[in-house]
Amino acid sequence: MRQRVDCNGTKDDLFLDFQTNKTHLAQILGVSRSTVYLWSEIAFWRIPQFREAFPKKPDDSYDKESPLSPYQCWVLARIGRLMSQVVTAERVKAGIKRNPNYFSVYTYRKAQEQLQRIGA
Repeated sequence: MRQRVDCNGTKDDLFLDFQTNKTHLAQILGVSRSTVYLWSEIAFWRIPQFREAFPKKPDDSYDKESPLSPYQCWVLARIGRLMSQVVTAERVKAGIKRNPNYFSVYTYRKAQEQLQRIGA
């Protein structure tokens, strides 16, 4: 993996209010586009809610080229934070397996609610 452009890019949770592509997300997080693709593959195969957030194609496969939802961006930022802490993809995969709730839609919505309370 390449050196991060912004080492603080994944320090905090990421809450977007719009869909975005992986290239733009990479700029926001301060990492290369290929890094976001790697994190996305990790999430796609290990987090069912992340996978289900992609639209389906007519052949019933997932359209992984579509823009990422705000929830998916939040998940990828969390994976980035884990990656910076534990360094290897294998450890991140094990962490996802041990703590699936850390990446759930429920956790995302609860964190979003707390953020809105602070801003109110």
